[in-house]
Amino acid sequence: MARDMPADVVEAIDLPYRTILNATDKNSSKNTYVSAAKQAKETLVEARTRALVPQPTVRTADAAPSFAPLAADPVMQGILERRWDECRRCIEAGAPLAATVMMGGLLEALLVARANKLADKSKLFKVRATPVDPKTKKPLDLRQWMLGPYIDVGHELKWLSNSAKNVAVILRDYRNYIHPEKERSHGVALSPDDAAMLWEVTKTLSRELLAMKGET
Repeated sequence: MARDMPADVVEAIDLPYRTILNATDKNSSKNTYVSAAKQAKETLVEARTRALVPQPTVRTADAAPSFAPLAADPVMQGILERRWDECRRCIEAGAPLAATVMMGGLLEALLVARANKLADKSKLFKVRATPVDPKTKKPLDLRQWMLGPYIDVGHELKWLSNSAKNVAVILRDYRNYIHPEKERSHGVALSPDDAAMLWEVTKTLSRELLAMKGET
């Protein structure tokens, strides 16, 4: 699809041609023409590249949502927005593993924020999925919870639907390929298509959590 060429590109193309025309009037040396011609070629190549290669844009569906329902603190809202943006940028850059790790971190941050919104946090320790210390058999401190327990507990508290919980587990499992040995032993390498699919999953999970359904 044709697009208008930016003014700076047009100016860059025009400059060497003006140099050649001006040099003709002044009987300039051969080097002046060669240098201007080389510059003209380089600017034309750059213009062609910019015309043919789509420039990165943020699709409306990829724009960060308002995190205010989960985080009243403007600073935390800004952090979550940057995390969201980094997920998108990693996908655009063709870095699927980095994107997946960022997505897992974002989901965990949203689940933590959802837990912090509970007026009665004792509810977190009264469900079947509450993680326990294998030695003491007592519930783990919230600071020791990982993404897995947050997903399971969030599902029990109806923050996440059944289908959302199932796909959240897939995201958790793929995020664990950050460990090189696990990637080697499983013979799994994340592809850009995998990351794109997981990004859709992450956006769906984020919307469910921001809806503030379930226990409050």
